[in-house]
Amino acid sequence: MGQAALSAGVGLYATCRVTETEGEGYAFRSGNHEQNATRKSLLSLAKRVDAYREGEDYQAIQALAAEDYFAPSKYILASAFGEKLPPSLRIEWESEIPSSSGLGSGGAAFTALVAAVSPLIPDAPTMEQRAAWAHRGDIIAHGGVASALDTQTSLFGGVIRYTGRGLAERIPYAPGLSILIGDTGAVAATSAVNGQVREWLAAKPESRMRYFETIGALGRAALPLMERGEWEELGRLFTLNQLVLEKIGVSCPEIEALVEAALGAGAYGAKLSGSGGGGIVIALVSEETKAAVAEAMRAAGGTAYTPEVGVPGVCVV
Repeated sequence: MGQAALSAGVGLYATCRVTETEGEGYAFRSGNHEQNATRKSLLSLAKRVDAYREGEDYQAIQALAAEDYFAPSKYILASAFGEKLPPSLRIEWESEIPSSSGLGSGGAAFTALVAAVSPLIPDAPTMEQRAAWAHRGDIIAHGGVASALDTQTSLFGGVIRYTGRGLAERIPYAPGLSILIGDTGAVAATSAVNGQVREWLAAKPESRMRYFETIGALGRAALPLMERGEWEELGRLFTLNQLVLEKIGVSCPEIEALVEAALGAGAYGAKLSGSGGGGIVIALVSEETKAAVAEAMRAAGGTAYTPEVGVPGVCVV
């Protein structure tokens, strides 16, 4: 039996327990979702997904994720084991991370699954293999295209920089880094938001790609500010990033209400997190303003969380 507990990067955890059982077949359970599947069906699903990805058939992947809650996890298992899939497994998740909120709940669950099944794989997987398998879960859940940021945050823990090239790297930051999370309560499917962004970008790719380049520049500018603890300047970058995301079209009135509430209560800066369309806002705060910003977010209709920063990544217990 393998059990993995991991962080989504802000002190909230998802746990996956994997148990070898007698007989044949796979039993999946997560919250109110339960399903049984066969070894043959997992291998067949993986072949279908590979064909969809090769043909860039994102609509088919999105439809698969919508009709089969456990499709991402099945794809991970088939990718990790291949023909060496065990005949029978029971796989169960528990999570305190709100789903569809921008906190990487799926990425945490997928990284936990990979960590839990790794002891059962004949050849010990490398960190690169674990990262790739976990990312495959998000690829299905997000409709065919996904950043590996969520899964690698859960894999490594701490504060990381992810560029899309290889593994993430831990980055230094000064003492005093403090954030608040405001949950709008508005739920948006990442796959749907990603699809809208792809269509928006495809309409005018040359000019609209500039917005994504600007986001990259803001991220690079943030690194030395984090290391030096220049929180006020870092907060300005948060807010600038939010303005760019609004232009791209992934914000919404609920997000903007929490951003304005946070800034009005003294936050250094605030921005949406995740794919957008709903979900959460992250506010950069000081210890002196934290309580006031949290209260302002609640008054604006959100739920405020005070997360830990720098917690460990995935571990097997």
